[in-house]
Amino acid sequence: MKRLATITAGTILGSPALALAAEHNASYRGIGMLYFFIIGVLLIYGVYDSFGKTAMYVAAPVILGWCYWMLPPV
Repeated sequence: MKRLATITAGTILGSPALALAAEHNASYRGIGMLYFFIIGVLLIYGVYDSFGKTAMYVAAPVILGWCYWMLPPV
């Protein structure tokens, strides 16, 4: 059973379809989303650590909105 799981995982992860999944005109929006998500989490935690939970509830939507609007265009 372990061998079957290993072969299945190897087939799925080694398939060229995963490497070619992104279109040839892919933009930087995906990696930008990852970067801005990490930045947003750090900023929200900094507000929570510095000013408390109430300030975090106020600042979190603003920070998340900023992160969304800073993403590169599609």
